[in-house]
Amino acid sequence: MSSATHYSLTINDVPAPASVLSAVKQIDVEDHASMADMMRVRLATAVRTDGNGWTVLDDTIFTRLTKLRLSVAVGATPLAPLLEAYVVDINTTFASAPGGSEIIVTAMDPTVLMHLEEKVKPWPDMADSDVASAIFSDAAYRFSAVVEPTGLSHQENDHTLLQRGTDIQFLQKLAARNGYECYVEINGDGVVQGHFHPPRPEGAPQGTLTVNSGSATNVDKFRARYDMLGPTVAQGATIDADSGDPQPGDAADATHASGMGAQATTPADRPRKVLLSGLGMTQSAELQRYAQSVVDRSSWSIHAEGELNTVGYGAVLRAKAPVMVRGVGQQFSGRYYVVRVLHTITGDGNWTQKFTLHRNAIGLTKREDFRSDDALAS
Repeated sequence: MSSATHYSLTINDVPAPASVLSAVKQIDVEDHASMADMMRVRLATAVRTDGNGWTVLDDTIFTRLTKLRLSVAVGATPLAPLLEAYVVDINTTFASAPGGSEIIVTAMDPTVLMHLEEKVKPWPDMADSDVASAIFSDAAYRFSAVVEPTGLSHQENDHTLLQRGTDIQFLQKLAARNGYECYVEINGDGVVQGHFHPPRPEGAPQGTLTVNSGSATNVDKFRARYDMLGPTVAQGATIDADSGDPQPGDAADATHASGMGAQATTPADRPRKVLLSGLGMTQSAELQRYAQSVVDRSSWSIHAEGELNTVGYGAVLRAKAPVMVRGVGQQFSGRYYVVRVLHTITGDGNWTQKFTLHRNAIGLTKREDFRSDDALAS
């Protein structure tokens, strides 16, 4: 890479050999808040000089579930882990033209390890968050669990929580009904963590994306849109199996709006209402929590996409964390939550970061800190 950016690649915890690094044509890493993080490594391959096989391909380096770790840095900052992933696919193209043959190695984040075995397993007398802690900490994974309590537990004499499917499928289902995120990622210290908690948009912003602000500009492209027709009221009802009493669950106001902007995106007048059905829930509190998650998801209705100048930004933009945006007018400037970053590192040293953001409020609170004296919002 260029002197301003650099990276390292390890294979099964050992630095990648020179033969692999010199063959790298491009590395793509997709960091995502709601899907598994992925890595694609494009490598050149050619017939060996002695005619005995193909370079890289016949070295059997990238076997099934080989562990890869990519660490990156901008400027003089130390290398920081971007992704730990396991090889799930190898796609090879053989071409007669010189330099036309290549290998594409695809790897998935550690959730792939949680997707190897389907199970039918009861989880009696446990809250959803207790199940998440137990699965992440299982000896098969030994992830560090970052879990926020869900509160409601399922008593065995009333209702037993039953898993049907792989561990990650089950946890993602539990997360969806609680309005939680569920993902596995490597932190800055190299520890693999399993996350099960609501989105965290109100923490310290990881940086500021600046558009059309002279020498302070670090965003090459930026596009924003406002989807105004998501459901803002969710209603559901079920019947208690023992008493026959109705168990309602309604939600009309989104959470997580505080601090994101001046006004919530969910309108108070003429709201769009959806009716929840076929959920298989027996408790009012459980249904209420699910209804709230539906409204919360729809409140993230301002979406933005763009391309970051990595050297100008001077850092790695990460998904699943907040970021500030300035220079895009009073309506769209402010705090956002990063839901996707596509990192592309090419063989000639270029590193681009394409991002997707969303927010659940509009306008400025007038309390924004853009970390700069000339942080103009419009």
